[in-house]
Amino acid sequence: MAVLLVRKRAGVVGETQRTCHLVPVPDGDTPLALTAYCGELIRQGEAELLDRPSGMPCVDCLFRVPEA
Repeated sequence: MAVLLVRKRAGVVGETQRTCHLVPVPDGDTPLALTAYCGELIRQGEAELLDRPSGMPCVDCLFRVPEA
């Protein structure tokens, strides 16, 4: 199972809301929005794709990510 590390870009939300979300890698074409395991909707243009964890993790995502 492949997972992306994503957070909303600076300026889209306040700094305290820029948590690192876990998102399943979408199949096919680039979607208009991503849905994190916690249910957070991240629309196209709002996302900052991370190559490693950065900042605070989303605790709800950590609890909900499927086990490998």
